[in-house]
Amino acid sequence: MTHLFRRSMFWTAILAAPVLIGASQTPPAAPPAIAAPTPPPTAADAVDALIEPATTSEIVPFIQPFDLDATRRMSVQVMVGGKGPFAFLVDTGAERTVIARELAARLGLAEGGKLRLATIGGSATVPSFRIAALQMSNLHLASVEAPAFHGRHIGAAGLIGVDMLEERRVLIDFRKESMQILETRRRAPSLIKDDDAIVVTARNSAGRLILSDARLHGKRIDVIVDTGAQTSVGNMALQRLVAERRANRLPFDATELTAVTGEDVPAVRTAIKRIVINGMDVNDLPVSFADSQAFRVLGLHDRPALLLGMDSLSLFDRVEIDFPNRRVVFDLPDGATRQTGQRFAANMSARGS
Repeated sequence: MTHLFRRSMFWTAILAAPVLIGASQTPPAAPPAIAAPTPPPTAADAVDALIEPATTSEIVPFIQPFDLDATRRMSVQVMVGGKGPFAFLVDTGAERTVIARELAARLGLAEGGKLRLATIGGSATVPSFRIAALQMSNLHLASVEAPAFHGRHIGAAGLIGVDMLEERRVLIDFRKESMQILETRRRAPSLIKDDDAIVVTARNSAGRLILSDARLHGKRIDVIVDTGAQTSVGNMALQRLVAERRANRLPFDATELTAVTGEDVPAVRTAIKRIVINGMDVNDLPVSFADSQAFRVLGLHDRPALLLGMDSLSLFDRVEIDFPNRRVVFDLPDGATRQTGQRFAANMSARGS
């Protein structure tokens, strides 16, 4: 689910990426200061750049390279009705593949019906456009009616949603900055064979994979792997749990999220001290909390839930998302271990938490 985070000066000064730990459960050292970003281009220049095709008309290779944009989200090259390629973001939190209105107009696509979609801010009725075919390497999605948003709000020429991925698996290699989209089958073994890999089973809701083996202070929370999100977002039930258990590393601070519609969504932000996902510790995780319609649509309004964004996913060497087998595999980076986390999770289970 695509959204942008507006960072206050307070957070710019003291908050950095979350940390994976194993043997030690002590808080990590203070993070380095974040460098000031370069001034962005004008809005008109940015939109033109988003819909401008690459200089080559060739389809990218099967092992799909990706760029991490300024918000650390993945951008891949996609052919739209035989034209392009154009840069689309890969968004495992989005149910539908989306096209930028500017690109649809440029290509002269026929307009479809109005669609009502849930966003991080609420529900929105948006136009749609009929696309004869989308192609990325050897992956095709034919005859799609894609909802359309302004390119300046989605940050790309479009989004690849789970409707294009749900029958396949995705292997993201952050070390090589490459992504493979592969055919799979029921009960297919994982592509990641490392002994310390974390294998998490999931359930499916509207195409998204929801990880249920995650805990905060022994309380189960639902986690959605969301490659379209710059930062992680929790619902109000998770915020209440964090406050009740005093699990926030820093005070709650008011901020805003920008929805794909351009709407500014009020939120509060902190860093959660520790979340355990199937025996794996994630410490000092930056999370924004918002009363989002997206959680209601997934039936996750009343129970603690988290959209795990790219600021956390890019900590791993590799992430494999297998939609048909409802499985996510995290490849820990060198130097990280899961032994202490495994023992801690087993102790919680023994207590009946």
